[in-house]
Amino acid sequence: MFLWLVLAVSAHLLSITNGFAPQPSTVLFNPSTRIRPSSISDTRTTSTVNALPNYATGDIEAARGFFYIWFFGGSGGVGVALRQFPQQYANFKKLSAMSDDGPTLGGPTVGISPFCLYPRDLTKADIDKVLSNKLTVEEMVKKGPKPNYLSEKGYLCYPSFLDANKGCNPLTVRAIFDALSTGDNVSPDVAQVKLDKIKQDMSDDRSVFKSELLKTKFVGFSSIAFLLFLLGPIVGATCLESLAAGWFPEWPGNGYLPWSLLFGPGFWTIPNYWV
Repeated sequence: MFLWLVLAVSAHLLSITNGFAPQPSTVLFNPSTRIRPSSISDTRTTSTVNALPNYATGDIEAARGFFYIWFFGGSGGVGVALRQFPQQYANFKKLSAMSDDGPTLGGPTVGISPFCLYPRDLTKADIDKVLSNKLTVEEMVKKGPKPNYLSEKGYLCYPSFLDANKGCNPLTVRAIFDALSTGDNVSPDVAQVKLDKIKQDMSDDRSVFKSELLKTKFVGFSSIAFLLFLLGPIVGATCLESLAAGWFPEWPGNGYLPWSLLFGPGFWTIPNYWV
């Protein structure tokens, strides 16, 4: 939904300009021709790009309706984004609780990135034990538990992966599953391709596994940040402009929001123009 909003806003901006690239001139330059500065007229014009559509500009009721749509829709998006933070914290606590769970084969560690936010490093022996599992992803799905709708539809879920690797180190099992998916479910085709890719890497530090784990963690964290970024400049700007057009359209600071809220005329003058 928010990706669609970005595309819509971008299309709107491009439709009122000639694009970002300068247009080529159709007049050839003649070095022998001299043009006096006084004969050159500046035809450049400036225009203001509004977040509101034309039908809502100048119409108080339409602007108010536009504000309600974007405000409540944006609030739902903010709620979804903010709920990710306690969920991520809960996931971190679960990982920390697994830190001392056994069994473990011990031995040298592979050096996973600290940005993965795991409570400790993983040993190569524990990783190799999980990767030595001969079951295919399809067999794991078929034999394992199916606690949710996606798992019933053939997706590989974490409980099924954990069940297929009984006797392995729990934290290592979780880490390898995290290298396959950003959540608790993953398409079996995607999981099989990634699992085969990790198994084929015979390096001492399991570099492919570490790279895939860091990549999925980065995708998960950045998706939350990107959602919050979209909610700021797009939803926030649209709500602010429709709020101004719907309740204080004559306020002199409407032309340069949001700076006018702080630096003249200031938000404290809005009550004088409220309608």
